Amino acid sequence: MAVETDLLRTFTAVARTGSFTATARELGYVQSTVTGHVQALERHLGVRLFDRLPSGAVLTDAGTRLLSYATQLLDLEGRLTSEVPARDGRPSGRVRLVAPESVCAYRLPAVLGKLRLLAPQVRLSLAPGGTAQALQAVRAGTAQAALLLEPDMSAVDLHLEVLGAEELTIVAGPDLDLPAGPVTWAQLAEHDVLLLEDDCSYSDQVARSLFAVGQPDVRRVRFGSIEAVKRCVAAGLGWAVLPTATAAAELREGALIAVPGPLPPAPAVHLVTHSDRTLSAGTTVVLDQLRALWNPGSLIAYDH
Repeated sequence: MAVETDLLRTFTAVARTGSFTATARELGYVQSTVTGHVQALERHLGVRLFDRLPSGAVLTDAGTRLLSYATQLLDLEGRLTSEVPARDGRPSGRVRLVAPESVCAYRLPAVLGKLRLLAPQVRLSLAPGGTAQALQAVRAGTAQAALLLEPDMSAVDLHLEVLGAEELTIVAGPDLDLPAGPVTWAQLAEHDVLLLEDDCSYSDQVARSLFAVGQPDVRRVRFGSIEAVKRCVAAGLGWAVLPTATAAAELREGALIAVPGPLPPAPAVHLVTHSDRTLSAGTTVVLDQLRALWNPGSLIAYDH
């Protein structure tokens, strides 16, 4: 029985991160799927690949031997996809993209819809992830591209292209006791601030801004989901800074209100690919549609 490349991809990610949990986040799986992939490989090969220690997952001797072969096979698969064009000349294949949750949920459905019409043989897989996770995935080859929300960044081994910027808004529930008119950081600090997890550039900047104006003790609550933040803000539990697009519906309906006040710089939307890897035709199609999402005049059609 042949070994599926998805199992090898999961195995190499666990070997690199040393963590089943981190691998699940990176690949967009639940943790039980990562465990199942590793166990399936172990059953197929008849050997134990990892020792599960308190410090993390550590390769056994057999796992170390497999890692060399798995890396070569996955590299060969990537080269096959990128260097051997489809016989009919149409873009095809699977493309994995890592992006912040806000972008995956509120921006990229439009790209999925366009791809279905313009390049139906391209299969786009979306994985939510922060900056560190996205960069790691592109460098490791587990993702062909990533989108990042960062004020500014550079990386010598990666190609970075700024597509646009993501407007931010301070949001609060209608009943939160805030003064009328523009507010200050000090006035905001009288209420709980609801932030996204570490590695979210604009949430981290809000925390730094509060510290800089002498408000280090404001109660901060971190969430892993924008939806959770919006629900808690709407319930009057605090305020938050969110991408405007993610709160547009609630602002229209009155569940949230926009609060005039200080804001971090609007983070740039960076499109990231690896500098040394050839892009497949399918990846090129996806990148073109991402550019068109922030610059509608650049929309490109493909024969299908």
